[in-house]
Amino acid sequence: MGLESVRFHDLRHSFASPALLRGVSPKLISEMLGHASVAFTMDVYSHIIDGMQQDAMALLDAVLPAGVSAKDYVDSTRLSANLTLTGR
Repeated sequence: MGLESVRFHDLRHSFASPALLRGVSPKLISEMLGHASVAFTMDVYSHIIDGMQQDAMALLDAVLPAGVSAKDYVDSTRLSANLTLTGR
């Protein structure tokens, strides 16, 4: 049982993926991996972030009043923020 088939790149993923899942800041992970930008880190690990967003929506569903979905709440919040930014 050797490590001949394990690449250094695999070790980086073995660090970054669980770190994101545990809530470590993407900015901190980006810095630790030596990426030039957080955007690059997010592009590489977007599959992890997608699952985190679904988990966050499930948590939001649990605290919203009956009949209000997390998606509807997030959409209305974005609309409100956009109207505020545009002065409407």
